[in-house]
Amino acid sequence: MLKDSLIERSREVKRVLWVTLFLNLLVCGLKLGYGYSSHSLSMVADGYHSLLDSTSNIVGLIALFFAAKPADSGHPYGHRKVEALGAMFISAMLFWACYEIVSSAVQRVHTHQTPEVTVYSFLIMVGTMGVNAWVSKYEHRRGHELHSQILTADSAHTRSDVYASLSVIAALIGVKFHIPWVDLGAAGLIAVFVGYSGYKIVLESLDTLMDSAQLDAREVLDIVMKVPGVEKCHSIRTRGNPAAIYMDLNIHVAPHLSTQESHAITHQVIAKIKEEIPEVIDVVVHTEPSSPHED
Repeated sequence: MLKDSLIERSREVKRVLWVTLFLNLLVCGLKLGYGYSSHSLSMVADGYHSLLDSTSNIVGLIALFFAAKPADSGHPYGHRKVEALGAMFISAMLFWACYEIVSSAVQRVHTHQTPEVTVYSFLIMVGTMGVNAWVSKYEHRRGHELHSQILTADSAHTRSDVYASLSVIAALIGVKFHIPWVDLGAAGLIAVFVGYSGYKIVLESLDTLMDSAQLDAREVLDIVMKVPGVEKCHSIRTRGNPAAIYMDLNIHVAPHLSTQESHAITHQVIAKIKEEIPEVIDVVVHTEPSSPHED
């Protein structure tokens, strides 16, 4: 049952990535094509940003292929951390984009080339900005529904593209009114947006890779103490990622209970946790008798 659920989740995440990949490639082609033809640095920078959106979709699809593989003898906890590694790779591409945008800005300063602004420039930017806004909202919603780090990371990437497009529109207005340096300023602002998006993705991915706690121990304690026969619960630890949480904990039961009775309480605790928190896929419970000398 759990295996089927994880397979269906992987399919849904892939479906979202394929949809966004198509839309990102469309947006990228429009921005880069017209940006180069009109010599608009900010539009070209934004086009590369959109190209990275497309690349990150491909990285996500590759990461999901490996992350969906079942556990084996060499990887008893599965391969789900590959998804976090994929998100880290996306952040690396964002930082590379920052470098490319800044390098282009420096080159523009030396060449003194003035961009050409037409009504088509504004139409392309407004249209692609609308597409990016929809894609970001769609990915963010589905990412939280499916507990997918790839989708939430990619939605942050795409959301920064919306802000970048706004700065490009401002730059186009500036150039139209013969203030060409606004184009350089917009490109710099885009670099800041891109870099900040990459920084946030790194922090989120490190939480998974460093086995940070996935649940509040007090939430787990409240659930466990509802099970009849549990007298004490402590040493609650969780790790994994939001879609696949591993947990271990200690419980104390009455010392006069038989091994079979204690074992039954342990199974009730496991069942109760998985019922209340469906994202938990494995629980290890250490059961011991209570002692009158405990604090």
